[in-house]
Amino acid sequence: MIAVIATCILLTVALCVHFRLYIRYAFFLIKLKLGSYQRQVNDEKQLDQIRYDAFVCYSEKDRDWIMQQLVPHLENTDPPNFKLCLHERDFVPGIGIFYNILESIENSRKTVLILSHNFLQSHWHYFEMTMVQELLFQQNRSSVVIVLLHEIPSNTMPQTLQTFSQNYITWTENKLEQKIFWMKLKMSLGAKK
Repeated sequence: MIAVIATCILLTVALCVHFRLYIRYAFFLIKLKLGSYQRQVNDEKQLDQIRYDAFVCYSEKDRDWIMQQLVPHLENTDPPNFKLCLHERDFVPGIGIFYNILESIENSRKTVLILSHNFLQSHWHYFEMTMVQELLFQQNRSSVVIVLLHEIPSNTMPQTLQTFSQNYITWTENKLEQKIFWMKLKMSLGAKK
């Protein structure tokens, strides 16, 4: 009898460890649905007082593009300089990933989803994208900017992304078209005061 109980406990612990990300995400969604996570930005006046212009949600495999293209063109250019929130640089150590994401979204005027095949193949980024959608829906905010690093066939595009917007900004290797890309992205992020 003790062996059966020990086996059940061991199996339960093993399943919890294996599915811990899914379990934590489920608790996050429950907490969000029950309203125990309160919105920090209550009105439009407070949007001027937030920390970041945009929280950037991307695959670690696309880090080179983020650091070599996105950050220099948005943070290190002549006005308007945008302040980006990047997980590797701005997340608070010791705080759970879900709460870091929540705080980053709350403290940003916009959320930029950098879509690529790498992003779509990652289960973790699907969670991150769903968290963005859930939180913005709960707050009645429409502040998602979608950047395609390359063309993604519509049949592989997750249905959740189609609820954000039908308008995507697509990256190009063509230098002339890149100028248009940066103008569109800066316009989508909004004017700086």
